[in-house]
This record gives sequence, C-alpha cells and structure tokens, in this order.
Amino acid sequence: MSLARGRREKGIAMDNINRVSELDLHLVEFAQLLRSVGLKVSPSEISDATEGLTLIGMVDRDKVEAVLQATLVKNEKHIFPFKEAFRAYFASLEQKEAWQKEVEQKTTQWNEKMANTHDELRFQGNELDVSEEQRAVYASLPERDKQRLRDFLEKSSNGTRNGAPVDHTYQPMLERALRGSLEYWRKKLNEEDEPILAPGSTDGVYSEVERALRDREVEVLSRDLKKISPEEWPEVIRLIRRLSQRLASQVTRRYRAARRRGGLDMRSTLRNNIRYGGVLVERRYRSRRKGRPRIVLLCDISGSMLKYSEFIWQFVYGLSNVVNGIKTFAFGETLIPLTGKFRKGQTIEAMVKEALILTGNEWGGGTNLAVALDTLEKKYPDTLSPQTLLLIVSDAQTLEGEKAAALLGGIQRRVRQVLWLNTLPERRWQETSYIKAFLPFCQMYECYTLGHLTRILSKQF
Repeated sequence: MSLARGRREKGIAMDNINRVSELDLHLVEFAQLLRSVGLKVSPSEISDATEGLTLIGMVDRDKVEAVLQATLVKNEKHIFPFKEAFRAYFASLEQKEAWQKEVEQKTTQWNEKMANTHDELRFQGNELDVSEEQRAVYASLPERDKQRLRDFLEKSSNGTRNGAPVDHTYQPMLERALRGSLEYWRKKLNEEDEPILAPGSTDGVYSEVERALRDREVEVLSRDLKKISPEEWPEVIRLIRRLSQRLASQVTRRYRAARRRGGLDMRSTLRNNIRYGGVLVERRYRSRRKGRPRIVLLCDISGSMLKYSEFIWQFVYGLSNVVNGIKTFAFGETLIPLTGKFRKGQTIEAMVKEALILTGNEWGGGTNLAVALDTLEKKYPDTLSPQTLLLIVSDAQTLEGEKAAALLGGIQRRVRQVLWLNTLPERRWQETSYIKAFLPFCQMYECYTLGHLTRILSKQF
C-alpha cells in the first residue's frame, strides 16, 4: 500500500471518529432535554439511537426523527413532548439565538421584580421577613393587587393605636398578616392555573419546549372532550388525575367558614382586615364541617354520552384512590351499580358490559333517568343522606322527564346537594324539553371540556 493511500485512509477514519463523537455529544444533550420534560432515557437507548443514525445518516430530517422516536420513546404519552423537544433542539441557529435572547430578557425582568420586593415590602423603613417563595408570589401579582398591598403597608406604618403612633413592635403581626395574604394569592394563582411567573430555565431551547407543553395543556383543557383523539388520551388522563387529586385535598378539609361563632379563624380575620390597616375590626369564625361529603355519581351511558362518560370515569377512578366511600352508578334504561368494579386501564364500556352480564341486561337502548332515580331510592336508600353529594353527569335527554324531575325534587330534599354536569353547551339547553324542570332541584353546569371541570371544582369545593 502506498504512503499516500495510507494517509488518505487514516484521514477518512479520523473523520468518522470525529463525526461519531460529535453525534454522541448531540445525542447525550438531546437525551438530557428529553429527561427534563419527563422521559426516561437510558444509555443503552442512546447507543441504539447512535447506531440507527449511523446507518441512515443525518440528511433526511423526517427519518432522523423517526429513528430517535423509535429508540428513545417507550410510552405514547411521551410522543408530544418528544416531538416538541426534537423541533426545538434541531431548530436553526438563528431561532435558538432568538429563544435564548428572550429567556435572558425575561430573567433580567424577573430579577428586577424580585429586587424591587426588598424595597416595597417594608414597615417603617424596615424590610419585612418573608420567604423567597412569598416574594415570588408578590412579584407575580398584577400591579393593582401589588399596589393594594403597598397601600396597606403604608397605612400600617403611619397608623395609630389609642392615639399613639405604632412602632416597630407591630412588625411581627404585620408580617403574619402579609404572609397570610401572600399564601392566599399563591393558592389562588395555582387554582386558576396561573403559574408563578419565574423564568425557570435560563436555557432558550428548554424554555421553548416548556412553553409549547404549557400551550398544549391549555388547548386540551379548552377542547370538547368528544374531539379528543386516541393519541391524546394519555395526556388527558394525566390532567384528569391531577384534577382528582386537587378535589381530594379539598374534600378532606376539616373546617369551613361560618357566620355563627365558633373557633376564631385567624387567617381569614387578618386577610379581611387588611383594608383597616391590620386593626381587627371584623372577626371571622369557623366551625367543624358536618362531615365529609359522601359522593354518589350517577353517569349517563347513552350513545351521545359515552365519550364524556369515559373521561368522567377516569376522574372518579383517580378520586376513588384517595377518597373512600364513593358510590358509582351508570344508567341507561336501568340503573347499573359499578361501585368497586374499577380496574386500571379498563374502559367504561368494558366495565358496564361486565356489570350487565350479572344483571341479565344488554348494552344499548335509550335513557330513562326516572327509572334510575326510582331504583336508587328503593334499592340503595343508604346512599342518600344529609352528607350526600349527588353528582349527575348527563345531557338531560331522557324518557319520562317530568317523572324524573319529580323524583329528583324528592331526593334533593334528602341530600346535601345535587350537582349536575351537563355535557350540552348552555346555549343549547333550551332545545332540551326537561332541563327547565330539573333546574329548581340542582346546581347545573355546562361541562364538556376539562377546563369546565376545573372551574366547577374550584367553585364547588
């Protein structure tokens, strides 16, 4: 072999080593990005991806994406995060620079807001003792709400007690009042799905993926449930489980606000007296709950309702894992008890068909809420008590609607509350004959998106 040929072959080999090393570096970085958005990627999977890309090359973007998805994604719920991570990581250099510049601007603005909290949260010139998390809540508030807190601090600093100016000894009480107010705002922002506006990662690519995932969640929350595609099902299940966990924590609260005297509710009292400069003019009290609500779910499984019912059952399945005593029923032409029949991964249709075999009935037919309510009263009277929250999920298109309304009226007087989730948009309620008859005996909400369900839970619990 000639010397020139040897040098040429050695050069080719070194180019291949450099190319493979650069490919390995990028794949490790990409895998780290995937891990940051919830995917589990092992070193062996990175090795498989490297081998696949070595075989097909890096020319065809679609083929590269297909190989990486095939080797790095193991669960269908991770397909969308993977696609967004791929789009961002393999974007043009100009686009990445623009994202990085945007993140740096947001970080600078956030740091300025946090620095301002040290100047604004003061009492008679002294900085108040609040945590960094509480400062972040304050920094995230709309300007009008921040101004109200500043006005409260100013009035408190200039206030008097028994004709004498207040002094530094009042600072601990003021700090407790401020912490209570910021804790209220933190919970409110979380309940309204308004994130604390910290910039998060300082990496432009990761920040772009986070933004895309947040936008996706908002879009899914606002979409009609019957239009959710099978590919989006895992993502929706995750959101539903989160909702059920939130409700579970709210259902198990031990106290409720009370107008009649009981134990003094100090947090509510301080928050309500902010307008008076912290002077306890009005007092708030709390009393023991009568008892945790006993949830009874009655779900319509007619053809028009089946898609919605599937999501509601997923919600109840998640809730039943943390709240005991939920009674569940489906109804078409008859009442079908389903308590204790939940199994992970089982669809509502399979679950109902399995229950129907035991009753000798068949799937299908119309909807008769009157029969369901009558059976509930006669066969399951123990489910109806002053602690019962009866939750009905139906579009109210039923046979014997007048009889059903009369039965619902009788049940409503025996239970704590009847809550009706109607999958028809409210603008169409007038098209359904019997909704007007049902309304006096229940609190009815339109509920055909996950966003609706979120708002209902926040309002009712």
